[in-house]
Amino acid sequence: MSNASMALPSDEVPVFDGFPYLATRIVDSLHHILLLPRSWDIDHLIAFAQKQVRANRLPACLTLTESLCIYFREDGDAWQSNNVPRSATVTSGKLEPAEPIPDSAELAIRQMKLILREEAGNEGETAYILGDLTKAGRFPTPVEEERLAGTHAGNVPKGLWPCPRCGEWRGECFDTFIRELIVRVHCVCENDNLCAGCGERLHSRKLNANHFEPADGKIWHTPAFSGFHHRCAIKKGRL
Repeated sequence: MSNASMALPSDEVPVFDGFPYLATRIVDSLHHILLLPRSWDIDHLIAFAQKQVRANRLPACLTLTESLCIYFREDGDAWQSNNVPRSATVTSGKLEPAEPIPDSAELAIRQMKLILREEAGNEGETAYILGDLTKAGRFPTPVEEERLAGTHAGNVPKGLWPCPRCGEWRGECFDTFIRELIVRVHCVCENDNLCAGCGERLHSRKLNANHFEPADGKIWHTPAFSGFHHRCAIKKGRL
């Protein structure tokens, strides 16, 4: 199995040692940390991670020790690794957990360590977190170079077709900004990033994905941290 969907940063970045926790990859330079109880056995921890990833549809890593972790891809594929995630910038409290996390004294201590780690990551400078500037683009094959050149009527890139359900454009085409790259374009029907707490969509657009905007004829990218603005209207059956 390949772990290319969740690339590891430099080994020089220290590992956060508040194990166990789920590290969700937001963008290359940012992970969201969700601390988990040490009282949960490994089966419970894995089941929680699976539920979280199934809802958020973002790659994540169940980090158990400094040299043992389990990576989860958005499609549910998983693999064990000794390369734990390292990120220069971490955050917490932005993604609701898939089930309630019981409070405890030792969890509170780890939470304080996490807060200090977050603050230390931004100390003395203003942090600018960017999404994927290439929009997960790739270079075309010779066949694609010829087949996707140009536009349809209305300045719609070739390779895009209207979704039969929502009518928005979807498919693969040349990017409208970095014009030598092929990018995947999603319609609103493909927005599957859900809040694990309330089940509603984290954003109006699919996260870490692209959509075509007919008004300006451009392809725009929605980084996953856009989902941090979500607030649960109804959570676990209660207002």
